Amino acid sequence: MTFLNFFKLSGDEQRILLKTLFLMVKIRLMLWLMSFPRIQRSFKYIEPTATDKAAVTNLIWSVKVVSHYVPRSTCLTNALTGYSLFSLYGYPSQVKIGVGKSSEGEFEAHAWLEYNDEVVIGESEKEYVPLLDFKRG
Repeated sequence: MTFLNFFKLSGDEQRILLKTLFLMVKIRLMLWLMSFPRIQRSFKYIEPTATDKAAVTNLIWSVKVVSHYVPRSTCLTNALTGYSLFSLYGYPSQVKIGVGKSSEGEFEAHAWLEYNDEVVIGESEKEYVPLLDFKRG
C-alpha cells in the first residue's frame, strides 16, 4: 500500500492502520529494550478499550500491511501486535512461540497468533513445536 492509497481507505480502516502502526512500533521497541518476561507481564494488563467494533479480518489485514513498514518487524513483533489489537477489541487470542528445524537441520524459532484455534498471523508451511503460549484471561 502506498501513502496515497491510505487516504482512499475508509476512516475506520485508517484508524485501525494508525493504531496498528503505533502498537507495532511500541512492541518493536519493547523487544529491543526489555526482557521477554517483562514484556509478557505487560501484556497481562491489556483490557478492551476500543469503542468501535472492528472485524477480525480487518485487524489481521492491518498487521500484515503495517509489518511491511516497520523496520525489523519479525514474526514475534507481528504476533504480539495482533495479540494487542485483538485484546483491545475484545477478541480472545493466543500467541504461540515454537521451534523447529530448517531444511539444513538448523534450529529455528517462530511465533504466531491463533484465534479460535486457527493461525491468523504468522502462518507457516513448516511445523513448529510450541514451547510457550500465552493468552488473555
